[in-house]
Amino acid sequence: MAQGKQKFKAQRPGGGKKPSQKPKGAKKGARTIAPKKTQVVQQQKLKKGLEVAIRKKIEQEVVQKASTSMHKRLNVLKAPEGKGAGGPPRPNAPTSAAGSSK
Repeated sequence: MAQGKQKFKAQRPGGGKKPSQKPKGAKKGARTIAPKKTQVVQQQKLKKGLEVAIRKKIEQEVVQKASTSMHKRLNVLKAPEGKGAGGPPRPNAPTSAAGSSK
């Protein structure tokens, strides 16, 4: 008989660690390292604000030009906020409340 403790514990089948499935490849979005200098932070905030303002102005001009050439008024639609549906609701789509009753 062996004296002392066993070196290894018995392992259950299927109890091992599974490798996490991370998306391969590059992630979306810009890669920036946050600066520590306050002046650079202020410059980046100003730059981002100007980019947003310029983009909104361009969108307004495009809508203005398109609406003058069309007989119907043109509206710009915004995407819904949050993680909900990715578009207009579909009438044939199953809902979670209807499928959960037993």
